[in-house]
Amino acid sequence: MKHTAQEIIAQYGPAYFGRMGASISHDIKNCLAIMNENAGLLSDHLMMAQKGTPPDIERFSGIVQRIEKQINRADAIVKSFNDFCHSMDNPEQQLDLDKAVGLALGLGARIIANKNININHTQAAGKLHVNGSLFFLLFLIWSILEKITENLASDTVLNISSMEDENKQVCLSFQCEQPFASDFGLQSSDQTLDLFQAKIVLDDQHNRVDLIFGN
Repeated sequence: MKHTAQEIIAQYGPAYFGRMGASISHDIKNCLAIMNENAGLLSDHLMMAQKGTPPDIERFSGIVQRIEKQINRADAIVKSFNDFCHSMDNPEQQLDLDKAVGLALGLGARIIANKNININHTQAAGKLHVNGSLFFLLFLIWSILEKITENLASDTVLNISSMEDENKQVCLSFQCEQPFASDFGLQSSDQTLDLFQAKIVLDDQHNRVDLIFGN
């Protein structure tokens, strides 16, 4: 039975949005903690300077650089979250597939890092587009990622690449050296596939899954 976009959002949207929101807020909190720690170091050095200790310019510079790095990191995280918040604005639009993959990986970066999975994302030589909602594309990509990484060993490398297959269909491929699943009967992704007229193809060795659009 096919489900409407509204039904899928109502059933799975809050959990997905909540999980990504929790991951992102945790990353922002880490940035603030590091900035706070370095601000404290600056205060300590300023107090020492006020008491007559010559300032260590090189150390000051290192602290400032660490703070600036975290500011840039937090800015990128907030930008990704803003893009995510607006992902339901347009129910039908032309989407850059590799840009969506990058956003999905960025949103779930902490979750992936906690699993100790290394991901290599290889973009297509030219832009590949699919039509639909950015929110559902992000949700579909993440559903597949979660299914793949359920039982992968620590330090496994997962390669993600986008391409046109032999039938000129846009394809997003997930592949690693070890098997990662015996099936992909994931209800949430199955329902979302219908929205993109897409399909999931699992190879016989169970170490590669292709998400093919325009089925």
